[in-house]
Amino acid sequence: MKFMLIIIITVGVVGKESKTIEMRVPQQSQHECEAAAKKFTFALPVISMKTRCEPRKDDERPNILGVDL
Repeated sequence: MKFMLIIIITVGVVGKESKTIEMRVPQQSQHECEAAAKKFTFALPVISMKTRCEPRKDDERPNILGVDL
């Protein structure tokens, strides 16, 4: 089964509204997905990043979404 690596990046500046970007990147296996998720983990004062792996749906394509919080 293929998996989708989901990367969620939130950028916040004091006094302004936070912005969130979600990226979905296909992976061949759960092991590959979890290894990739560890590489994308970091934090800075104004940027936070979270990753997770989910089974890929049959019709799901890679994408990037911008979401306002």
